[in-house]
Amino acid sequence: MNTDRIFNEMATQSSTISIRLQPSMRANLDRATKLTRRSRSFLMQEALEKYLEAVVEDNIAPEPQHHLTRLLSFKGAGLRTGRSRTAEEIDAHIRWLRDDD
Repeated sequence: MNTDRIFNEMATQSSTISIRLQPSMRANLDRATKLTRRSRSFLMQEALEKYLEAVVEDNIAPEPQHHLTRLLSFKGAGLRTGRSRTAEEIDAHIRWLRDDD
């Protein structure tokens, strides 16, 4: 990875985003900043770039037929045999679940 390119891109065109980190991840990030003498922003951008490159390389968009095959594999999932329920029965069941009869 070309760190000069990252720095130049950050300097010329950047936007701010915000993320939430678990305390342990924040502590690791802070330790990494001290070890590398780089900013949090730099390390996070570098890590995100590596991760996104891996995602894009490993998960090239599947062909549309793949999506259809996957959807068809779910056919019948979650269905019960028996009669259909009416809208009133479904509403009553939802009220029962919420305990707001």
